[in-house]
Amino acid sequence: MESHEDIARILLRYHRFLIVAHVMPDGDAIGSMLGLGLGLQKKGRQVTLTCPGGVPENLRFMPGSDQVISPDEVRSDGYDIVVALDSSDLGRIEGVYEKIPSGIPIVNIDHHMTNKGYGTYNYVDSASAATGEQVYRILIAMDVRVDPDIAVSLFTAIATDTGFFRFSNTTPTTLRIAARLVEKGADPSGISEQVYEARSLENLKMLGRVLDTLQVDKSGKVAWMEVYSHWLSELFLDEGQTEGFVNYARMIKGIEVALIFRESADGKIRIGMRSKGDFDVAALAETFGGGGHTRAAGCSLDSQSISEAKELVFEKVYEIMELAGD
Repeated sequence: MESHEDIARILLRYHRFLIVAHVMPDGDAIGSMLGLGLGLQKKGRQVTLTCPGGVPENLRFMPGSDQVISPDEVRSDGYDIVVALDSSDLGRIEGVYEKIPSGIPIVNIDHHMTNKGYGTYNYVDSASAATGEQVYRILIAMDVRVDPDIAVSLFTAIATDTGFFRFSNTTPTTLRIAARLVEKGADPSGISEQVYEARSLENLKMLGRVLDTLQVDKSGKVAWMEVYSHWLSELFLDEGQTEGFVNYARMIKGIEVALIFRESADGKIRIGMRSKGDFDVAALAETFGGGGHTRAAGCSLDSQSISEAKELVFEKVYEIMELAGD
């Protein structure tokens, strides 16, 4: 396992970079990708940025977001090295990893405890609240001057993955790094407004439909929601614009596990998971080939329908709860 100083030295050896974030990207994935990309460009490197699903609408305010291309536009050559960010396994960068030529080095930078260590070089630190923290350390080790554009990207990464510093993963180090980014030009109030209060009318209409599906099981401990692909088509939205909806299910008093089941354009059912208390949704997700954090995780299933996916997931949820009860 490499340190941030090791990764900084490794990155400086190369000139042409392909930087990729995970499917259904969140603020940490996009902010980390943009922060690292802008930092490498300041060092004179050639950078290509991509992520499956593209940049969600509420994150397009970040500098450099217009540089992000779709996986379909990624070439299969022309890169010296690939950097995968915030991705616990190669399946999280589907549509991109298939194009990576054999033998090209992969740098895996991530903070998920379920990370598979798939890189040629791996900087995996589950003590970091966000991958944005790790990228900040790397840029400092590379002697990159953090300007306002980088500060906005990395602050967004860290703030969104900590629920704007409300979640239990927030540490003194997290707050110190955030303070430095504010000193460099990040505006917490403005970033919060862009992330949480600049949604489209269509996005809010979708939220209304999804909330109509909200249910709680007989135990009062499990809540879930559903998203159907035809709803997205009708409102001209992409799947990424439902990111964060699952947190509404988590808000219900007494809920220990919150789930959202989404029909994806690729025919899979994507499941977002959140928890309170002692329930480890990372362990739940890992049983289905996914991963994440103890309190926030996800996976994809090849199920034919949401109802089929629910049956599989709920069976495992109750099995874990029963074991925990013993």
